[in-house]
Amino acid sequence: MPFLSSIFIASYKTRMKVNNLNAIIRQFSTTAVSNKPKLRGVVFDMDGTLTVPNLDFKTMYARCGVSLSEDLLIAVAAYPTDKKLFANSVIDEMEEEGRRTLELATGVVEMSKWLESHNIPCAMVTRNTRATVDTFFSNLWLPAGLKSFPIVLTRDTSLNLPSKPDPSQLQHIADAWGISLPSDEIIMVGDSPSNDIKFGKNAGVATALVDSGRSHLEIGKISNYGGGGADICVESLALLPRFLWERYHIEGSLGSGVPLLKHAVPIPNSKACIAASKGDDITLCLMSIDELNTPDDTGNTPLIWAVESGHFNCVEKLLSLGVDIDTCGYLNNTACSRASRRGYTAILKILCESKANLNIPNIKMQFPLHFGAFKKFSEVVNILLAYGANPLVLDRKGRTPSEDTSDETIRNILSTAMRTLFDKRKNTLVDPK
Repeated sequence: MPFLSSIFIASYKTRMKVNNLNAIIRQFSTTAVSNKPKLRGVVFDMDGTLTVPNLDFKTMYARCGVSLSEDLLIAVAAYPTDKKLFANSVIDEMEEEGRRTLELATGVVEMSKWLESHNIPCAMVTRNTRATVDTFFSNLWLPAGLKSFPIVLTRDTSLNLPSKPDPSQLQHIADAWGISLPSDEIIMVGDSPSNDIKFGKNAGVATALVDSGRSHLEIGKISNYGGGGADICVESLALLPRFLWERYHIEGSLGSGVPLLKHAVPIPNSKACIAASKGDDITLCLMSIDELNTPDDTGNTPLIWAVESGHFNCVEKLLSLGVDIDTCGYLNNTACSRASRRGYTAILKILCESKANLNIPNIKMQFPLHFGAFKKFSEVVNILLAYGANPLVLDRKGRTPSEDTSDETIRNILSTAMRTLFDKRKNTLVDPK
């Protein structure tokens, strides 16, 4: 089996006084990577996929006089003028009401940030209108800190392309991305088997079904709808990235083809940081707040060093003096990350009580909950959850904390927390499309 060898040498400035800086030799097989298609783009539906279902389609179909077994847009388009005008006015009225109650679906933010971290292009295709899409972006998407999709196709787009499940819109997106269809490098994600999944299948791309109502997951299979069932089925978009990581080659510095470097252990090298690492709270009390907030050459602040060394007295003193609690230190780890990784529950609790941000990842996309789960610290996990840590956060491999632990008790704790979030935003409205 062929192997690639890469030699990475970890080094520090002279002041860090790190001994034994041996080269770290990483070997990894390229066979598994080469057998996977590269993920070059993800296309999303909007209603019921990126948002919580909020349109009563059964009522919409009934008011428009269209059978649930028919395609609403096609049926209305074939109506005589007067009947068509009335039906379109019904659709417009109900969609306008829907714009007032739009809400992001559970897991959308976490999934989207994961895709952004891996620089994976995204697009949207919806049978809704541009007005609804604009409301979605301005009221929900952008305020969540997410980037707009460069390509958005609606039913009233100026391109005059037929709506899903006709594959024309996916062909347009693939052309813009320089990809020839059919292709295993694009995946279509939606909540409608007869529109979104069929849309993807008609275009010759992979598909993922968002089954928030678990109607397909509960029976253990995905039914076939005009061209075959979905390749992936998930209850929440927060669970999609793990499947993408497993099935695709993800490029980039944090991608599947690049092994992560093992970094050397840092050493404190400023007066304040050395005092904190030794538990010398008396020396710390004699320093200015600027000195106490200044990181050393490793990037760690005295607070992070006090946490890393397990000195509760220094952590308590530094917090009482008003130091910055959320500073990102070595490898972007916060004080909470270090406490979680070490299992220092008393220190973690006082950080939580002092309003630390529990949802800041390090450069490897590891969150405090990932550390607690992986290290099998159940009390750490319980403390983090009690103080608002997000159980849906994703590491670079697309894993939630519950998927990053071998401890069954911890997995159950995290799964229960996730289930609470899933049920909170579940809507029983069903789109017959």
